[in-house]
Amino acid sequence: MRPLWGQRSVMRALTYLILLAVALLPLIATAQTSPTIDGRVALRGLYSVADGPVSKDVMFGFLDVDLWAKNVTGLGTGLVLDSTFLWDITKANERRFGETETIQQIRQLYVEQPKTLGSIKMSVGRRIITEAGNAWVDGVDARLSPTSDLTLGAYGGLRPDPADYSVTTTYQTAGLYGLLRRPGLSADFGYNAIFRKEFDRQYLYGRAHYRFTKSLYLSVYSIIDTLDEIEATTFLGTMDYSPAKGLNLTLNYSRYSVEAYRNQLIYRNITQLNQTLILGDEVIDLVYNRIRLSVSYRFWRRFYHYQSTEYKRRSQDRKESWSYTIGLRNNNLLGRGTHIDVRAIFRNNFQSDSWLLALDADQDLSAGISVNFHATLFDGRTIDRFTERGRTFDEAQRVYLAGGALFWRPGKAHHLSAAYDGVYETELQDQRNQDALFIHTMMLRYAYYY
Repeated sequence: MRPLWGQRSVMRALTYLILLAVALLPLIATAQTSPTIDGRVALRGLYSVADGPVSKDVMFGFLDVDLWAKNVTGLGTGLVLDSTFLWDITKANERRFGETETIQQIRQLYVEQPKTLGSIKMSVGRRIITEAGNAWVDGVDARLSPTSDLTLGAYGGLRPDPADYSVTTTYQTAGLYGLLRRPGLSADFGYNAIFRKEFDRQYLYGRAHYRFTKSLYLSVYSIIDTLDEIEATTFLGTMDYSPAKGLNLTLNYSRYSVEAYRNQLIYRNITQLNQTLILGDEVIDLVYNRIRLSVSYRFWRRFYHYQSTEYKRRSQDRKESWSYTIGLRNNNLLGRGTHIDVRAIFRNNFQSDSWLLALDADQDLSAGISVNFHATLFDGRTIDRFTERGRTFDEAQRVYLAGGALFWRPGKAHHLSAAYDGVYETELQDQRNQDALFIHTMMLRYAYYY
């Protein structure tokens, strides 16, 4: 694992920023209007230590920078930045649940010109195009609005490396998309192609939200891959109905595919043991179909009760799973302004059974100070003990989590918080580790909104 802080990814990020700044200098020099700037700069520090057979201190520093600037030049040029930089202070390269690299993330960084070639709106830089199914491009995006309710767009350029967020010439991407906005209807549609010497992937994207009446909504989200064969890899449909005041019914159906995993030999020497069940090596064609029914009811003004039942089936082994959630929320407990949420979740999963009880409570102490307390009790058991793999990873455990946070807002632009979480894992029954584990995590955060 190579640490990236201060090295290649940061240099690429700084180069990217410098190139954009140089490109903007001639326009800034001719600016006739005062720019409008919104955004935030947030500093976070996280420290975690485990009391157990393997104790490793982990400390991270985070810097989040978001920027939305309008009228940077006299031509109305805008600038958008969405980034997170991470510093692994202890150089542990560890996330408690498997090893990963320290990644500097510039998710978006582009300049936008609203008055290019008449009515064409042009963007240059790194952008996530949500209207095209979160297509990601280092390049050019152009939009045209032939009517007040229709927008058409086209984009093309390099595709960023998803592993380390760097600019790379290995992948290229191009696509088309459209937006339709009418009273009661919001729809997006797009086509995206990704190249790596030849076609690597191409897909069609569609999303629509339609209001039939004031109490009935229907939304659809879909991705259809078309490279080798036409296949609906993702589909999400939701019907939301409110038959009476305070009562809401939601029916949700989804179908999604998980990428077929490769030969086990590829992962044998690099996969952490606790990731093996996640990565797997036996998956050939894994498709999940899920249906969920949710009911919520608001009564006596401050009480909110909710329940949901979910059924899921996967294609690989035709196994089924169920889950049931029930909860109650009170927005003003005992008339003291305390927000409290109590819920229980029961799962009969594919290869495990579990239940969870959780409590969340929030209280405003003053106009700028609030506190939070949360606690969770989890109990899980694996149920697949009839294969060699199942016996190897036969586990049972009970996990206790308790924590709290203090939020302070001394001014409109300044936000500070301090949080602590304690996780105690006990009753472990695992061939690899049968000792209890206690993990302490503390985090401090300061954010400045400008």
